[in-house]
Amino acid sequence: MSARQFGSLTVRIEQGDISLFDGDAVVNAANNHLILGAGVAGAIRRRGGPAVQEECNAHVRLHGPIRVGEAVVTRGGDLPARFVIHAAAMGDEPVSASSIRSATAHALELATTHGMSSLAFPVLGSGIGGFALEESARLMLEEIRRHGMGHTPVRDVALYGYSSRDASRLRAVLADAGADLAEPPDTHG
Repeated sequence: MSARQFGSLTVRIEQGDISLFDGDAVVNAANNHLILGAGVAGAIRRRGGPAVQEECNAHVRLHGPIRVGEAVVTRGGDLPARFVIHAAAMGDEPVSASSIRSATAHALELATTHGMSSLAFPVLGSGIGGFALEESARLMLEEIRRHGMGHTPVRDVALYGYSSRDASRLRAVLADAGADLAEPPDTHG
């Protein structure tokens, strides 16, 4: 399955370089110090140009690092997407189910606050963080489903797997999504 509806929100699986996404925002698999290093962050840094890292640096200078599980938004620099939502599922703390849930929820809340309708997520915590791709995707889909059932301008979420193998694995998780997704604990209000 390549797409699934959760309320007013459609989740679809895409394969390839997330930094090529042409929509409102790309979600960065960030660390809480907002340093654009390798993996998704590196792709965003390379394609987005220095402006994205400069804006991250300015945020950290003014406010300090964000907490693991939180997110911030910057402009997209030279990316096709207008914004980058930096969702920190790890950093000063290792990636966990809780940090994946929280970072996903915070990213979706920022998208809503900024009136965004389309965004692309990588599978948070599954690269450098070492969290199992399928488990992370399931946790993220639970939060996306919760968000889609509420009042939100977000209508389209692309969940990216870089390789064809990862995209195939994500399609399998999405096909199983729905009734078998656990009702996520209400940790946001």
